Amino acid sequence: MLDFLLFSLVMMNFERFFFLLFVLFSFLMLNNFSWMGLFIFFDSFVFVMLILMMLFIFGLVIFSEINSSLVFLSSLLILFCFFFLLSSNMLMLYIFFELSIFPILVMILGFGLQIEKVSSSYYLLFYTIFCSLPFLFVYYKSYFFLSYCFFDFFLSWEVYLMLTLSFMMKFPVYFLHLWLPKAHVEAPTTASMLLAGLLLKLGTAGFLRIMGSLNFLYVNFWICLSFFGMILSSLSCMFQSDIKSLAAYSSVSHMSFLLLSLSILCLSGKISGLLMMLAHGYTSTMLFFLIGEFFHVSNSRMIYFFNSFFSSSMLFSMIALLVFLSNSGVPPSLSFLSEFMVIISSLLLSKIFFLFMFLYFFLSFYYSSYVVVNFFFGKNFLNFHFNGLGYSIPVLFMMFNMFWWSLLY
Repeated sequence: MLDFLLFSLVMMNFERFFFLLFVLFSFLMLNNFSWMGLFIFFDSFVFVMLILMMLFIFGLVIFSEINSSLVFLSSLLILFCFFFLLSSNMLMLYIFFELSIFPILVMILGFGLQIEKVSSSYYLLFYTIFCSLPFLFVYYKSYFFLSYCFFDFFLSWEVYLMLTLSFMMKFPVYFLHLWLPKAHVEAPTTASMLLAGLLLKLGTAGFLRIMGSLNFLYVNFWICLSFFGMILSSLSCMFQSDIKSLAAYSSVSHMSFLLLSLSILCLSGKISGLLMMLAHGYTSTMLFFLIGEFFHVSNSRMIYFFNSFFSSSMLFSMIALLVFLSNSGVPPSLSFLSEFMVIISSLLLSKIFFLFMFLYFFLSFYYSSYVVVNFFFGKNFLNFHFNGLGYSIPVLFMMFNMFWWSLLY
């Protein structure tokens, strides 16, 4: 299995071969569940399914992106994320976690269209530095014994907060999220797809790794933080005029919901968190892909001009409808299933949570339905390029795919 991995790394310059070999490799991983030597180790189906999702996103990038430099940077990011998800100790996890910033930074600075890309890169870098140094401090104070294969650490509240800070920045939780809308707005479409579908999952995967210590602490802080993020970022979405910024803030609200599901500390919460990671990865990737296709045709990202889909292309408008409805959590999408499970799990803790969740769902359905109604109007004809629209249908299938359920329960 290891020689298969090395062969796929040799083929990295040939993107489509690299993609196909990695897909085969991930199916082999589902079949052969073990140590693989080096520093690669996977301990649950969670990370294999995240790798499968990562490959679907990579496929969409390969088939839709014309610029070969962006495709190469995407392959590099896929490689870093792969080693992050399967690294067997904390230091390797940290190294690949921070390395994943590099391709995104190059994409934003090299291929962004506006001068504000410089300030958004500064935001990204300074948030990363500020939140990552405490992680190194905790790792140093643990005398390098901090390994998650045999995680038996009793950490205090303050130390655990420092340990989670770097992962919280990539979640991103509200109050540490300001770099995300800026980076999304300035990034090219490919970078936005990878940023939303993949980079935000690294924070959640890292948080999953160190959740062993959360069992011995009060989780009130994380629960309050998630409710703040859900409601405040949904309110922010309602006042956005830029469609890409709206999609970025909706990502923040979804990831806050995911933090709530993980903070409940029960099995159904963890499973619904994983399902939400998968649902959000597929949905947000498609969301940014469709917005990018519209931007390439109309040179505008304003919601008020985000229309005329129905009179231009029936296929494009139906795909956009399914994606936006999945983003708001309409059945039978995967996001509906996961959100429903989170509601049931959280009601076991406190009945008052239902009020906050009702407010969140009301706001999120409002802005999603507003955008859906908006793009059906208009009499103009837009000549869509349809670069990756054929491949986007499998990604759409994964968004509404209930077969993950059988693998998890």
